[in-house]
Amino acid sequence: MAGALDDIRVIDATGPIGHYAGYLLADLGADVVKVEPLEGDPARRWPPLLPDTPEPEAGLQFLLLNVNKRGAALDLGSTEGREAFLRMVAGADVLLESWSAREAEVLGLTPDVIEAANPNLVHASVTGWGLSGPYAEWAYADIVALAMSGVMNLAGFPDGPPEQLPDHQGYHCASINAAAGVMAAILYRDATGEGQRVEVSMHESLLMAQETAMQAADILGTNRQRTGGGGATGFKMPGLGVYDTADGALYSMCTGNAGSGFQGLVELMRELDGPSEIHEEPLFSFVQERMNTGLLIQAMQDPEGAGEIIQTLRRIDDIATDFFRRHPTQTLYKRGQELRVLLGPVNTPQDISESEQLAARDWFRTVEDPARGRTLRYPGPPWLLQATPASLRRPAPLLGEHTNEVLTEAGVDGGALLAAGVAR
Repeated sequence: MAGALDDIRVIDATGPIGHYAGYLLADLGADVVKVEPLEGDPARRWPPLLPDTPEPEAGLQFLLLNVNKRGAALDLGSTEGREAFLRMVAGADVLLESWSAREAEVLGLTPDVIEAANPNLVHASVTGWGLSGPYAEWAYADIVALAMSGVMNLAGFPDGPPEQLPDHQGYHCASINAAAGVMAAILYRDATGEGQRVEVSMHESLLMAQETAMQAADILGTNRQRTGGGGATGFKMPGLGVYDTADGALYSMCTGNAGSGFQGLVELMRELDGPSEIHEEPLFSFVQERMNTGLLIQAMQDPEGAGEIIQTLRRIDDIATDFFRRHPTQTLYKRGQELRVLLGPVNTPQDISESEQLAARDWFRTVEDPARGRTLRYPGPPWLLQATPASLRRPAPLLGEHTNEVLTEAGVDGGALLAAGVAR
């Protein structure tokens, strides 16, 4: 079955910041050619590594985000390598790259050179800071963008340091925006025949993750702080946050008017444990009548004067904590769903791998990787398209695996470049 982008060829010359963008386009059917330096993309050597596999081919991060792509290795710093690259660009629809303006100039691959090679190209740049402004030439990394965007200021607990989000979330956010920008530019090109530049800054891509922090600073003159599991109230609300269970952990959001609120959790306690202290006075009336928005506003506006309220909330939270610890996660989750209690399991990777929901939707996909001697299991696509479904067609390329093939398609003598050491 045809893919939505199966008539599109993409040259992906990005570093790790742009891998996911090429991955998304390849999943939709685009012919994505991953262009690497002769020594290989740095992600090839990032742990964790596939066991019993030579180093350049073992990096799981590279294998994950470069599946479905063909691979070519070129020395873009050489005249021959640059000319071959421009021949590849001339036959492409999209170029993805992650060069700063200075890096592009050193390579001799500035926007005007690229445009001369292919005037109708969709030329996408994804970098740490964008191509203009005082930071444009600064070095970047995922953790730097998380810090500079303010996201780390909100991640963690009030009495602890800022915390980094896991798994290169900055790179992924930038890549998602790059893929979306590319697809919008393809639509415009198809309608008008005109290519265009698409520019993505990882720094700017992460700013949305602050939620309302910037608005609070602008309008209220206050900086939101790390709250851990306590929410924005400044104190721990019962039923809000991560709780240990008998066999793991869950996240509870039993506050306010969401779902059946804390009252629903009290009903779940009655069903699983029978009546207890929280079903007796004075706590029962407090839960039913006072755990509402007005109570929260009162406690937030006058925390000292609301000392008795806060003490009662702490006692209720202690009861909830003990309740969760007595029961398995799935028991709490499944019965909670029936009562509209907002509880969610904190799943481990193994839990996700064995998920009955994902299995029922046939979400995981496998690909044979004979060069690495493996059958690899991959996560499914982030969307389902009925007429043009995403597909998994080939494993991540070995270093330089398709160099001669893609150069020949571009009308270049790949054999001569390989012999000269300009390609691999």
